[in-house]
Amino acid sequence: MARINYPTMEILDFNVNDLLCTPEKVFSSQGAKPASNISERIQDIYRQSCHLFTQLAKPLAIVTNVGIDEFADIYSGEGYNEPDNILQNIYPRAEVLSLFALTIGEDISKKIELLFQENEFPLGYMLDSIASLAADKATEILEKDNLNRLRNKNLVSKDTLVLSYSPGYCGWHISGQKKLFAYLNPEKIGISLNANYLMSPLKSVSGVLVAGNGEIHLFKPDYLFCKSCKTHTCLQRMKELRSEKKN
Repeated sequence: MARINYPTMEILDFNVNDLLCTPEKVFSSQGAKPASNISERIQDIYRQSCHLFTQLAKPLAIVTNVGIDEFADIYSGEGYNEPDNILQNIYPRAEVLSLFALTIGEDISKKIELLFQENEFPLGYMLDSIASLAADKATEILEKDNLNRLRNKNLVSKDTLVLSYSPGYCGWHISGQKKLFAYLNPEKIGISLNANYLMSPLKSVSGVLVAGNGEIHLFKPDYLFCKSCKTHTCLQRMKELRSEKKN
């Protein structure tokens, strides 16, 4: 991961091949069961999509540390956060907080849109899945890189773990993007925000990297907004955390 250092931030460049997921994970994200027999045609579409991805993806991230008091103002956003939510109970206990934004790049989004316009639906759908999973994987890589960087600077303890949290999830209202963008300036890596707080390019992720003892990231997913959650990715993250603690 290459770095460009600025006085208050870092811009990071990913290896495109590191962001590709296995065909099994891609097919699973599309609803295929592990035991399913994937036709040669679908596997060929997967290979074509991977080639397009490696040719077009330009993944970048921007990261900067932020104090807890500063983040409290950023997190307050437009005042629409859930009154009792997950992140507000986590970030005050963090050792280090880092704002981030990352993108897979505009060319990928344009290609996916073009494929659908040309009625190349299987290829467009496959490339869309690969790009979405790549954004998730880039976030995971950024979490690990952030932890290594903090450890190398002796800013965290040996029990520290880093997890990301994003506006629009877990009670943090999506309007929180506005203050986050004003502080971080993701426009430096080509990410913009529209009036509805949605990012462009679409395959982008923003939020805060919370570095702290693994215990602070464990919670009961019984908040009111948990009932409307469609992904419940927190369950898998906490399962992995508990597994790491045992080891």
